[in-house]
Amino acid sequence: MRPYYVCAALILLLVTSVIAQQPPATATYTLTVVAEAVNQQDGNVGMLVFNSPKGWAEDRSIALKDITVPAHEGTVTIVVPGLPAGEYAVALVHDVNKNHKLDRNWISEPKEQWGLSNNPHALIKTPAYKACTFQLNADKEIHIKMQQ
Repeated sequence: MRPYYVCAALILLLVTSVIAQQPPATATYTLTVVAEAVNQQDGNVGMLVFNSPKGWAEDRSIALKDITVPAHEGTVTIVVPGLPAGEYAVALVHDVNKNHKLDRNWISEPKEQWGLSNNPHALIKTPAYKACTFQLNADKEIHIKMQQ
């Protein structure tokens, strides 16, 4: 009977030490993005989430997250779970023809609706990444007004 107690104590000690050596889980948060004033046209709403200025605001291959949902008139909500705390910026496109990019006319004006986090004013070119960043350190909901 004594070897049984010794063996049980060793197993308990081993399990306790393995659990103690596990790194703590990194906290993650949910970002909810509400696209407002989506027009009546069909298509998708594409969202790119960036955590650095590299590729801002249209390079899908560099974006941290690339999410597409069906578009409908009014508001479209996109939920992104599992993001670690940090600085982010979001770019939205109402991709009417579903070609996964913001279509532009011959003078480079957008032909489809678009929006950026913080709703910055844009005249000729895309606002800088820094103008669109926000801190995520808890679950957060942001509202982006679609523009054209």
